[in-house]
Amino acid sequence: MAFSYGFFNAKNLDRTYTAKNFCDYLGSIICNGIQDNYGQCFKLTKDKLKLTIGSGKAWIDGHYFLSDTPYTYDLSSYVNESLGRYLSVGICCNTGENYRKIEFEILAGTPATSPSIPRFKDTETKTYLTLCAIRIDAGATEIKVTDYRENTTYCGYVRCILGKCKVTDMMSQLAEITEQMKNYNTTITQLTNQVSELTTKVDEITGDVVSVGKCGNDINYVLYSDGKLILKGTGAMFDYDSSSNVSPFNDNQNITSVVVSEGITAVGEYAFQYCNNLKTAVFPTTLKTIKRNSFMPHIDEYMVHQNLFGLTEITIPPKVTEIAKFAFSGTAIKSVTIPASVSVVGEMAFSECQKLETVRYSGKIISDRMFVRCIKLKNFTITKSTTEIVGGCFNYCESLTLITYEGTISEWNSITKHTNWDGHSSSTVDSPLVRINCLDGYMEYVNGEWREVYD
Repeated sequence: MAFSYGFFNAKNLDRTYTAKNFCDYLGSIICNGIQDNYGQCFKLTKDKLKLTIGSGKAWIDGHYFLSDTPYTYDLSSYVNESLGRYLSVGICCNTGENYRKIEFEILAGTPATSPSIPRFKDTETKTYLTLCAIRIDAGATEIKVTDYRENTTYCGYVRCILGKCKVTDMMSQLAEITEQMKNYNTTITQLTNQVSELTTKVDEITGDVVSVGKCGNDINYVLYSDGKLILKGTGAMFDYDSSSNVSPFNDNQNITSVVVSEGITAVGEYAFQYCNNLKTAVFPTTLKTIKRNSFMPHIDEYMVHQNLFGLTEITIPPKVTEIAKFAFSGTAIKSVTIPASVSVVGEMAFSECQKLETVRYSGKIISDRMFVRCIKLKNFTITKSTTEIVGGCFNYCESLTLITYEGTISEWNSITKHTNWDGHSSSTVDSPLVRINCLDGYMEYVNGEWREVYD
């Protein structure tokens, strides 16, 4: 019976370690596969009879293989004019004493009427990761590629911590845990509503009621002398406008807070417009829609520069699916989290929020000029739930130099981005936004274009 141990500093060369020692150690905590937070993860691209394998990094039995540029194979020599065939393309780790290297390898199958896919076979000195199988029909001018990178039988992605999770999954999970902490605001909102309901009952007994009325088919309101406004009921609020059908709360400077109780599903159009002293709004978990101009304070030239009025804090409940145009425009909020449930956002929904500093965005779309002229905005995080960024959304955000994206560069590039999404195409003021931090590197704005930089 023998013991082995390591790693320790050597004294007079009494501790020596080989590559095998390190590979055995790394192989015990890093499973074989493609490292999914480096480069293009060996992305497979075909062009007629050519196959291009993108940059990437792989681990095989504790050994690593890194390709920092795309590599192209011309497969025209494998075309048989009479019969079809398959090829397998993989990464081979060869530990043989005369080789000691890792490289791409092509295994050609036999041409046949019904060809079969050739399979790499591991040996004592060779271990394979199969990237794809390629079908080349008789006399073909184009190849057909079957991607095996996700297939754990043939390849798969690196899973660390004894095979529990992929690298980017682990990093994303860390971000999700942080977000889950914020999601406890949902519970806090429910408790706050319950406290508000109890307070309301006390106010109904001891407080001075200023006004009562209806603001929905099944919604009633009570406004107290201390400025608290309570909405009770179910369903959606009425929609209002700025002229013929004015909200009962319009331009009411006595309202300082509003509690929208559980059961209410929508805040109506223009509901609280010009309520400049309305500082806090508590929303129910049943809320799904926040309609246009609902909380927009009165803005004049002085207020644009001082931004003293309107809401100072909000929490968007996790079931909200729509935030309409100008909904929170011009308010004094300092931070906001947009949940993944939000799929529809109107133009300029948070424009002119000149105290807004921090945004965490999980909604599907960042809309037209959504954060225009948010001059103090400097902390902006986008999660992998976002799929589209519309033009002008960051125009005149003079403090926003970088965005944090909780995904890879490849995932960032897959987001649909409209012209002038970053503000650099603005005809008046150029945007200070020059960097997008991703899990595997960052995007850098240089000489008028965004370029990829991998860690």
